[in-house]
This record gives sequence, C-alpha cells and structure tokens, in this order.
Amino acid sequence: MQLNRILLMAPPAFTMRAPRDINPLPPMGLGYLASIAERLGIKVKILDCLMHGWDHEEYMNESIVRVGLSDKDIQEQIIQFKPDMVGINCQFSRQYKIYHHMFSLIKKIDQRIVVVAGGPHATVCPEEVLSDDKCDYLLVGEAEDSFRELIEALQQDTEISTIDGLGWKTGDHLYFNPKLRFIKDIDSIPYPAYHLMELYKYFGLDASHGKRHKKRFCPIITSRGCPAKCTFCSAHRVWGNKYRVRSVDNVLEEMRLLKDQYYVEEIMFEDDNVTADAKRAKLLFSRMIEEGLDFVWDTPNGVGVWSMDEEMIDLMKKSGCINLNFPVESGSQRVLKDIIKKPLMLEKVKRLTTYCKTIGLNYSMFLVMGMPGEKLSDMWESFKFASECGCFSPHISVATPYPGTQLYENCVKNGYFSKPFSLNDLFIRSFLIKTPDWKEKDLKRILFKGILYLKLTSIITQPSIIIEYARKVISQPSRVIEFIKQGY
Repeated sequence: MQLNRILLMAPPAFTMRAPRDINPLPPMGLGYLASIAERLGIKVKILDCLMHGWDHEEYMNESIVRVGLSDKDIQEQIIQFKPDMVGINCQFSRQYKIYHHMFSLIKKIDQRIVVVAGGPHATVCPEEVLSDDKCDYLLVGEAEDSFRELIEALQQDTEISTIDGLGWKTGDHLYFNPKLRFIKDIDSIPYPAYHLMELYKYFGLDASHGKRHKKRFCPIITSRGCPAKCTFCSAHRVWGNKYRVRSVDNVLEEMRLLKDQYYVEEIMFEDDNVTADAKRAKLLFSRMIEEGLDFVWDTPNGVGVWSMDEEMIDLMKKSGCINLNFPVESGSQRVLKDIIKKPLMLEKVKRLTTYCKTIGLNYSMFLVMGMPGEKLSDMWESFKFASECGCFSPHISVATPYPGTQLYENCVKNGYFSKPFSLNDLFIRSFLIKTPDWKEKDLKRILFKGILYLKLTSIITQPSIIIEYARKVISQPSRVIEFIKQGY
C-alpha cells in the first residue's frame, strides 16, 4: 500500500451554547505523530478543525452547539490534500459522536482512505470506537512507536498482528493488542512538528487550557505519566504506570526552538506532573533562569505537591511561573488517603500556599467533590480548607466516572450511577453518581452553599474583590442565574 500523504485531524467539538466549556489548544499529540511520519518521508498535514472553525457554530439543540469547521469545509480540506491515511485524535469520551461522524465523512470522500483512531477516548473505549465499520485501525495509549510500525507494515504489506497497542478487524471480528511497551528514552522522540501546527492561529486567544497571559503561547510536555494513582484519573491508561522524564538539556533545546523560531512568550507545562521528580524539576527551573529564557509559564494540569518545597517554589517564580495550580482534590485527609488515594498531606499544602503569598506568587486549587465514600461533611471540609488557604475561587469538579478509572469500576460494581450511564453525560457537572450518603440534590445544594460561603468569605477578607464579582454578574448574568437554580 502506498502511503504518501497523511492527514492528522483534531475534530470539531460539541459544547454548551453559553458559555462554551471548551477552548482550542495546539494539538501536541498530533504534532509528535506528524514528526514520526515526516521522518519516514511522508507528506503530512495537521488540521485542527476546532481552531480553524472557532468562529463557526452549528446548533444541535437548544443547549448544545457544534464548534469548528463545517462538514463542507472539512471535506474540501480532505479533497484538496488527497490523503492516503487520516488519523483522528479521539480525545474526550463526551465527544464520541463527532469522531464517528468524521469517520463517515472521510469514507464518503474515498473508501480507500485508511482511517486510524487514537487518543484517550480510543484508549479507554477501544471497542466503542473500532466497532464503527468506517474506522480501520486504532492505536492505544502512547502511539509514536506503534504509529510508525503500522505505517511501515502497511507500506511493506507485512504482518500487523504483533504491533503493540494496535486494534484492527477482520470481517466483523475485532482484535486488540494490549499496550505493553512504552518508550523508555523519551528524548528519542522528535519534537512536535510545530511547522505544521500553525501556532500563529492560536496566538492571541484569551483562553487555551486556562487563561493565557501573553499573546504568543505554546504548550510543552517534559515528562510522561504520574507517580500518583488517583482513582478518578485515567492517565495511567494512556502513559503507563511508570513516570518518565526528558533530560533537562533536551527540554531546554525545545524551549530555545519555541523562543527563537516562533517568538513564544508563554509556555504551559502540560505534563501530568512536572514537579514529581524534585531534583530534576529544580535543575530545569534553575537552567531556565541561567539561560535567561524569560518565559511566563504556568501548570494547567497542576503539580505534585508532595515533592515540592519552598526552594522549588522560589525557582519556579524566578524562572517565570505566574500561577501555580495545586491539585488538592479534597480538604479531608481521610478522603485523600482512603478514597482518592493521593499521596498528599494537607498541612504541606497550607505551608506552601502561605509561602506563595509571602513571595507574591498567584496560586489556585483544584477540588473534586462527590466521590463514593465521601460524606457531605467531607465536602464542607474542602470548602473550609480552600478558605483557610486563601483560595476563594477553586476549580471544583463534580466526581465523574470516566471509563478507564477506578472510580468508574467502583460505580459499576456498586450501582452508584444516578441514571443509566451514557458517554453523553461525561462532563464535570453531570452529577452521574449517587451513594447511600447523598443524592444529586444534596450534592447540588452543598456546592451552592459552599461556593456562596467562599464568595462571602472573600468579600469579608478582601472587600475590594466585590467590584470584580459585580463585573462578572453584569457580564455573565446567565451563569449567575444557573448557579442560583442549582442550589434549589
């Protein structure tokens, strides 16, 4: 089979009409795969349908819109490029319908185009994806090596059944090889094909995986995996159970590339845990200071608090950190230890947030509420803990049973679903769980009261913040109304 041209696609996305709960992010995973394919002498194109069609909406119903390129525009791009293979990033399980729609769209143009699915959703729900007769192959988890092996096997017409992490079909029968081999030396992976990612299209976005602070920004990934095994997280299914890091020299070389060729001013460490290896993290931040890279940066996915100390925080701020995200998850030590299984001591969080205040480094906090086994009193502990740390606007997720997580398996085993499970409901306010300790209405009420408690506490301790709250109420009245409705 001739594979001369490969199109790598990030599909459009479904979101709430107002406000949108998505924003574009340069597709790093596709960038890595593009570099692999280019090394094989293949012509590659990356098409981020969400970014290219960010100003285009199609109404699905009264509350949901599709954002991104229209079917017609996508078809025109495919016809113009004439790919032999299209790889589709199946990122979020909630978006599963759009992936199947893309498979069908591609095959309508040319049945001979090879369709390959990959990404987190394809990894945790492989049968759901590959059972579509328009999808030819599926790659599970870390895909650089298996993608290369699949391309070479198809080009040379050799056996594919030994490719690690590959899903394929013969007639109506689906086959899946388990993902057993992960890349030990991740320095060996070429940098993402930034020259194909059209970074300039993202420059100037107000939000891209959180609020951005500079016009010219870009993600960077310096490690893979996370030593923690939080029960609500499926990262280990994608990256394996072993935490692997790139060398500091390798990371700095990529940073210089971003600075010198693309004039990037802000970077986002998209690692699941950039600080997990304390010695290596301190060396990285020290070298960033020594080399005068002068980036502004933050940690959208959070940091491993257990490995941090005041020295590290000093280095982070001096090297350009503008905001630290502390993934605390719960203000109850019992919930952390026995339910979430996170190796974190809350007293250390208090100490580090106090230090951040001392040196003037902004910080925020992630909380997860509604885990089976958690009581309403534990949730109040989370609100009180956030207040004690001076974090009055934490990012609060309602525990959601994503496939591939221990939380999901627990809900299946114990019948904790509040309604029949559907991939359509996988978002952070879906309230999919009920337990003997509380039901959906109890959870909604305590969230309402807890958030209100934090807002009032912040006004008492920082009266000037009332102006900011007033602006938000005026600019987004629908969100305020919806918030009040949820409390009753």
